[in-house]
Amino acid sequence: MCLLNVGLFTGGNLYARETLEDGVIGLSKEEVHAKYGTPSFLYCEEEPYRRYEIVPLENEGRVRGTFLYDVIIDDLYKVKKNGTDCEIRFYYGQEVVDGKKVFFVKDYTVEFLSSPVPLGKVADLVPEFKPALTFNKVFQERVLNYDRIRLIFVSDKINDLSKKLGSLYTDPDKDIKDWALSYDIRLIDGEPQNVSANSMVYEVGMSVDGEYRIGKSAHAFGTKLIKNPLK
Repeated sequence: MCLLNVGLFTGGNLYARETLEDGVIGLSKEEVHAKYGTPSFLYCEEEPYRRYEIVPLENEGRVRGTFLYDVIIDDLYKVKKNGTDCEIRFYYGQEVVDGKKVFFVKDYTVEFLSSPVPLGKVADLVPEFKPALTFNKVFQERVLNYDRIRLIFVSDKINDLSKKLGSLYTDPDKDIKDWALSYDIRLIDGEPQNVSANSMVYEVGMSVDGEYRIGKSAHAFGTKLIKNPLK
């Protein structure tokens, strides 16, 4: 945990496994533990029953015995950065390599627990967000049933890993070709639609997304393409 308190994540990619521009999506579970330390808790979700469990590490065996199938165990870290309490969740996908199951990061979230953070300061707490500062594609949406805005920063860089993650874990539509690294910025309730570097953020999600998929639901969310407020 002391490593995580020095910086939310350490810089550089120390591992041979391919990752996206953020340097995290694509790491194996073992690489995450080696790089970021032992998780604070384990997070388990059983679908389609929508059953959730957050448990200490020593309870992994017990909670596994209560699920109806082999549930993927995700990692949850509680850290403090620049006086801000943060909760980081790594969500894993699964593949078989040389006959063995390998779990790798398919997406992750950082929630600011103690107080929201101005959009212009997010990269100070989450260095993995820095690629988004140069992105040309930024979409603004209104979250249904809430007085809340979501921003989606999408990279122009598409590669085999981003396409694989999108087709396997994000959307069953196999015709989508523009999967790329994306940042899902969730603003606090009541923030004005005229977003800026001063808009207040409570959570950042890192995954893959694409303009085609976003456009499929644009009518429901009032989605619009805006200028990157961080440029």
